[in-house]
Amino acid sequence: MRYLFVLLAALFLANISSAQINVSINLGSQPVWGPTGYDYVEYYYLPDIEVYYYVPKHRFYYYENNKWIYRSSLPSRYSNYDYYNSYKVVVNEREPWHNHKTYREKNYYYKIDTISSQYAIVVIQNIM
Repeated sequence: MRYLFVLLAALFLANISSAQINVSINLGSQPVWGPTGYDYVEYYYLPDIEVYYYVPKHRFYYYENNKWIYRSSLPSRYSNYDYYNSYKVVVNEREPWHNHKTYREKNYYYKIDTISSQYAIVVIQNIM
């Protein structure tokens, strides 16, 4: 009986020791222009230009010629885009461009006040 108890206890402990804990942290791979305070980020949505940035692979996803494509850099039409002072939305969803209409409609939008040449925050609708 004692032998059976020791055998069951050993099997139980062996089962516990083989359990794995999976923690994903991608602090080092986030771009310097990204928002701070997040341990893990899949995508940034840049609503000003309607582009997604995939943090793990450092890719930009944007709509062109009726389809979503990705590149390691944005096309020249975005060359004046200021990553550091733009609004970013953290998205931890797989392939968020499939829900692009929702993200586009339900996020904050920024408009430039051309009269005073200052940025004005205009809240259209908030998803939170």
